[in-house]
This record gives sequence, structure tokens and C-alpha cells, in this order.
Amino acid sequence: MKRRLTFIFVGSAILAVVLALFCNWYFPDVIPLASTEPAPTSWRLDAAFAVSTVRWTAAFVAAASAIALMFMNITKGSSELEGR
Repeated sequence: MKRRLTFIFVGSAILAVVLALFCNWYFPDVIPLASTEPAPTSWRLDAAFAVSTVRWTAAFVAAASAIALMFMNITKGSSELEGR
């Protein structure tokens, strides 16, 4: 269980970093808009939103798996069921 969780953590952390670098490299001029500004219709804004959403989701998965690994190491509970 810890091995799979570690792979999930490493994979999602790498994906989050790669997507952050991709977003900064490919969409440097796309910035968040204030609520009073008119929203421009552009495929670049939509693509940047999609990449940013996947990036934040990967970062959340990395954080959640890191917290789970931390708690698993703190509690030191056995991974086997009792009585088996």
C-alpha cells in the first residue's frame, strides 16, 4: 500500500510541476481577469484554464497522498488484517 501511494505521490507531483512549467512557458500572457473586465473569447484562455485545472488537481492528489503517507508512517499500523 505504501509503495503504491508513493508512486501516486511522485507521479502526481511530477505532473504538477511539468504542467506548471508548461503553463508558464506556453501561456505567459494569459493572466487572471478581474471581475469588472470584459472576458475575451480566446481559445488560449480556455486552454490555459484546462491546463491549470489539471495542474491544481494533480497538486491536490500529491498533497493528499503525502499526508496519507505521513499518517501511515506516524501510526505505524500493520497493513495486514487482524486474525489472518
